[in-house]
Amino acid sequence: MRRLGFVALPLLSLAGCAPPMPDATATPIVDGTFEPAEEAVVLVTAFGAVGLCTGTLIAPNVVLTAKHCVQAPGVDGPYPVSALTVGVGSRAGATRDYRARYVDTTPGAYQQSPTTGLSGEIFGVDVAVVILRAPVEGVTPIPVRRDRPDDRIGQPFTAIGFGRRPDGDAGLKYRTEGVLESLTEAGILFTQQVICSGDSGGPMIQETPERRVIGVASFGEAGNCPSRRDGYNGVWSHLGLIDRALVLGGNCLGLDEACNSLDDDCDGIVDEGCVPYGGACASDDECANAQLPGFLDPLASPVACVDLGAGRVCARPCDPTRPRASCAALEGLDGAGPALDGHVCRRDGCDGFCVPGAPGAASDDASCGADAECASLYCADPGDGRARCLATCRPGRGECPLGEVCVGAAGSCGGCVSGALVSGTRSLGEPCATDADCAERCVAGACVVGCSAAEPCPFGYACEVGACVRRHLGGAGDPCVEGADCGPELSCTTDGARRWCAPSCASAPCPAGMECAGEVCAPSGALLGEACGAGCASGGACEDDRCTRACGAGEPCPVGFDCRRDGAGRARCLRPATGGGGCAASAAPSRAGAWALLVAVAAVAPIGRRRRRR
Repeated sequence: MRRLGFVALPLLSLAGCAPPMPDATATPIVDGTFEPAEEAVVLVTAFGAVGLCTGTLIAPNVVLTAKHCVQAPGVDGPYPVSALTVGVGSRAGATRDYRARYVDTTPGAYQQSPTTGLSGEIFGVDVAVVILRAPVEGVTPIPVRRDRPDDRIGQPFTAIGFGRRPDGDAGLKYRTEGVLESLTEAGILFTQQVICSGDSGGPMIQETPERRVIGVASFGEAGNCPSRRDGYNGVWSHLGLIDRALVLGGNCLGLDEACNSLDDDCDGIVDEGCVPYGGACASDDECANAQLPGFLDPLASPVACVDLGAGRVCARPCDPTRPRASCAALEGLDGAGPALDGHVCRRDGCDGFCVPGAPGAASDDASCGADAECASLYCADPGDGRARCLATCRPGRGECPLGEVCVGAAGSCGGCVSGALVSGTRSLGEPCATDADCAERCVAGACVVGCSAAEPCPFGYACEVGACVRRHLGGAGDPCVEGADCGPELSCTTDGARRWCAPSCASAPCPAGMECAGEVCAPSGALLGEACGAGCASGGACEDDRCTRACGAGEPCPVGFDCRRDGAGRARCLRPATGGGGCAASAAPSRAGAWALLVAVAAVAPIGRRRRRR
């Protein structure tokens, strides 16, 4: 059994905590009564009931418990989620059990010894959160108190837990009342003669003026139960950890609304009262859809207050190599947020912001007179006297379709130009005939560069045998050959001759274009490259009776497909050309009659590894 952690307290004679088996003389919540009704207090077990702890539902799908209940001594992180079970009920063995999909703890390792008890990163930070795969229906959670409870010193509280009884029975939920004696700057709430082995992770509950969890049971005096001193972790010190789990679990926090891309006040509206997109502003925190709070992973492109030449306005950064796609929607917590209609990416070097406008209708290589005429929003003369629409790219990143070269000044966006028009040194992914054509090496008709763990490859490339090669981990619904072809949390699933990267639907709904089949998501339409009579899955489009999709910078192709021009000159994910030498190969450029470019060829200088970035 996972037991209550006992620690060495000053002036007390103590023994250590031995985790595998409980002490048969230990008592549960001291002098308590059996609690059959409080279902918000739950049983937390690890590895099929090898451990036994207590936790509290603080939201329908979020459990608050102790770190040492979900993390082994001497390691820096929690057990895998598959090891954890949360039971709703009052008696072990008769609970409604729920599986976990997320677990997190305060950082750092702790130690456990039979002679010295617990030590390390544990005192006052013995806190963990678990998100369940499904919400617990019909149970009222007990929220946490968000400020330091100094007003509760000397006041009673409720303690509930699953500790053992003197007769040896385990896993019965008991309740009692204690008094909060003191709390420390380190975030520890002290009481006495309340908790024993098995009650770890259980709540200290203030009943008035609002029912709230103010502490998490952690430790007591070793060798004594009831203990002369019990320690709880104060929850106010760990709101970042707790709020992260609440928000990632799809819960709102019930706070005053802030401009932070969240529905803080639970009214179903995000960032009401904030400055709308394009409105005048003085600071970032005035803008709707601004950066998330610090307890969450930051958005890559939040709305910010920037000066676009006519005063400061709320605007979103964008990728000028994807002028329409990167301005299709604002960014949200789970990816794409609200639609941003009628905007395109205005280029400034290789940065940009989404501004009102529309791209032109002209495709790549069409003659043009201005950027606005092109679908790519980039019009330039490659040096042969004809201005044409070019796909935007960043030199040295290997973003152009096969057989093309990215030409542009260092630090600025350039354009993808046929390799036949370019003389000079080529970079990653660009066509070559010999090593002399490349900044580093020529392999199978394309330039490669070295890589390592310290010098990773750009997006769309993988480091294989020390060299960057075109390889992109597929997303949900992308074709695959083996599991290594798919991104994180995806498996390569087979149905007859079809193989695709599939997310699990056991704990979350399937993405758009997919439906749950057993425990994995299956495409509801044709895969990339298949006939599209039934429609296309995973964002594909039906062109020439086959499912395909656009490709280029920021949009690499999955395994088995090359980014090449189709018969209409569009960059598309296509099956490798027969006889082309595979996905890394491309035709060698014609060395005769190569033109100098409008942008100096010297700009395509060897790109040193120190300058390659993701």
